[in-house]
Amino acid sequence: MSSDAIGCKDCKRVREHVASLLPFKVIESTQGKPLRIGGVAMAAGMSRNFNVYTPEELAVFAEKLVNAPVYIEHVTAETAAGKVTKCNYDAASRSLLYEAEIYDQAIADKVRNGLIQHVSVGADYSLLDVVDAKVPHGLFNPELSLVAVPGIPETNIKVLEKVEDKQLKEKLAQTEGKLSEAEKTIEDLRKQVPGGGLLKNPPKMMAVSEHVTVLEGLLPPLVVERSSMGMQRQAQAVRAALFRAKERLAGG
Repeated sequence: MSSDAIGCKDCKRVREHVASLLPFKVIESTQGKPLRIGGVAMAAGMSRNFNVYTPEELAVFAEKLVNAPVYIEHVTAETAAGKVTKCNYDAASRSLLYEAEIYDQAIADKVRNGLIQHVSVGADYSLLDVVDAKVPHGLFNPELSLVAVPGIPETNIKVLEKVEDKQLKEKLAQTEGKLSEAEKTIEDLRKQVPGGGLLKNPPKMMAVSEHVTVLEGLLPPLVVERSSMGMQRQAQAVRAALFRAKERLAGG
């Protein structure tokens, strides 16, 4: 085993590029805002360049990758397209998980359309052990690049686009279903009369206190209510029915 000591006068600093391979995950994509992407930046093990990255080295390196620039193909500052905003070491997968923002709209469009699907990490190292492979230590001065050919097959880029919108739509769908049930309940209550038992299809009766509890459970969260005029009207109908039910409960 041989190693290059830190600060060695005769040693040439080597810049190593490690890469990732997996689909982008778009976190958020809003017009006028940077495109947020995330995924695996590096994984412990041997890269295609025969470099071995240990879990311990990646755990220390994670925080150094935060705020690192995002380039295109490890070139120059002129190709800068964004920056890394988050990075942490995941012990379960023995990999670095990252999030980054892409400010260049032309590059962001290529990511959205699947034309760019890989990332690569570039960094300097302070020490290099040579066994059957190279084992770099003390990684520093990092950068993340969007590339065509990755170096570490286990890693990936995931485009996390519109996850929040998708979750909101799911909540809206659930709430709309509950509100539809509430509207039916309200309509049934309006049809109730003292001689309800004589009706062809009399509604099932419930205690007023139980009815109040049901209506309170049908009120959507404020963010969902404000999402559309339809949701606001439906929420107002529930509140009106709730008010009437509480008045009836208070009056005995």
